[in-house]
Amino acid sequence: MPGSAEALHIQQLVELMAVVSSSTDEASAVQNAVERSAQALEAEVAAVVFEGKVAASIGFPLGAAPNDDIVAVSLHEQDWLEVPGVGRCSVAAAAWEGSNPGHLVLARWDEPFAIEEQNLIRGMARLLELTLTMLRTLAAEQSIRESLQERQRLLEHLFTIQRAISRREDLQQILDTITLAARDLLGDEISLLWLRDEDDTGRARLASAADATGILPGSALTTELTDAATADQAITAGDVVVRQGGIAATEVVSRFGSGPVCASMGAPVFDSGVITGALVVASCDEGKVYGPSDVQTLRAFAENVSLALTDANTVVRMQQAHHDALTGLASRRLFMEQLTQRLAMADAEHTTVAVLFLDLDRFKDINDTLGHAAGDQLLTVTADRIAAQLRAGDLASRFGGDEFAVMLHRVDGPRDASAVAARIATALGKPMHVAHQRLRVGASIGIALSTPGGRTDPVELVGHADLAMYQAKRTDAGGYSLYDAATAARQDTRPGAVRA
Repeated sequence: MPGSAEALHIQQLVELMAVVSSSTDEASAVQNAVERSAQALEAEVAAVVFEGKVAASIGFPLGAAPNDDIVAVSLHEQDWLEVPGVGRCSVAAAAWEGSNPGHLVLARWDEPFAIEEQNLIRGMARLLELTLTMLRTLAAEQSIRESLQERQRLLEHLFTIQRAISRREDLQQILDTITLAARDLLGDEISLLWLRDEDDTGRARLASAADATGILPGSALTTELTDAATADQAITAGDVVVRQGGIAATEVVSRFGSGPVCASMGAPVFDSGVITGALVVASCDEGKVYGPSDVQTLRAFAENVSLALTDANTVVRMQQAHHDALTGLASRRLFMEQLTQRLAMADAEHTTVAVLFLDLDRFKDINDTLGHAAGDQLLTVTADRIAAQLRAGDLASRFGGDEFAVMLHRVDGPRDASAVAARIATALGKPMHVAHQRLRVGASIGIALSTPGGRTDPVELVGHADLAMYQAKRTDAGGYSLYDAATAARQDTRPGAVRA
């Protein structure tokens, strides 16, 4: 059985272990160890030293612990400690190694520390080391879990964003999603997406903004890039820029915070490889410090902005290249490409493709009398009425001027194609309200059909429809005519044929 002194020391170690092991972090564990060890040994002073600095102490006024003297005691370079109001005290110190080595120092006035007490102090130091190691391990595990959770959240955000891009969802909605996700994942109050003004690259417009309340309503805010300094720096550097402090109240970002902006970070965004703006996050938290993982996260979101912009603008450029700018119908080039593909499919399927060629009646007179603006309005109304008569998979095109072409896939012979032509003729024959006037225009329509199972040339098919259109114009303005090779050979006296 242990003696009474030894039993007391064991009890004191158990009590110390209970106190420090209940601590939730290293700082509180160290402070609890200092207080409990001073109490157990009836010491006037207790302190813990890490890397030559007093981390916690008791027995001195707040902030008045003699750091150099306590460190000297911990290194056994000094065997006394002067305590205000008490005098020179005897000391004892114990060290521990490990990943975060330190010292436990105690000082007592009335009597030196006995051998048994010094052993107890060494036991306390060892126990504190074990507790600190456990807390650091738990903190590291928690950090890993949080890091994995944060990475999972980032991947979930990026998956949602990239799915929206691949589905060609609304660009503004995608940009708002990215802006809000950057704010949420980085834990900031402010997230702004700036895009350079197309007409003045020294200015930028706010394409999307989020503050603590969420996405802000659309704004026409534009500013000099120098007033959006973080964005300007990211654009100039072509890389992520981190600013810790030094953010003027006059900068635009300061308008969105609940207080002074203390830190901000910006990443450039690109459109087809050209820097076109920057994604910026900012915080009003004085303790905010952006780390490497934050930089990687912002860069990932900025890359998705670049992907969304490039994809959307590529679609727009393709749309402009393949569609008529006035009517929105397919261009002549796109029409011929689609017709070629449809004819190939029809050849394999032994189905029929029909081409309708339309020319408006009296368009030149209206254009000359009422002006080009009225003529453009007339063409737009015509395009809408033609498209309204078609099925999904059919295609309407403006060939140029007042000429239009329509491709009908899988038609059931001449009667089927003629029925569509009749509907279009009826729709175009109804009055149109143009330039504050009620006009009747009408159109002449030619119809040509491919040969089922044959190899029909797309240019030749359009040419046949064009010849049939002239036949309709000669015989019945505002009507339609089916291509007939014999009739066309006898009556084709017009100056030239259509060329795709």
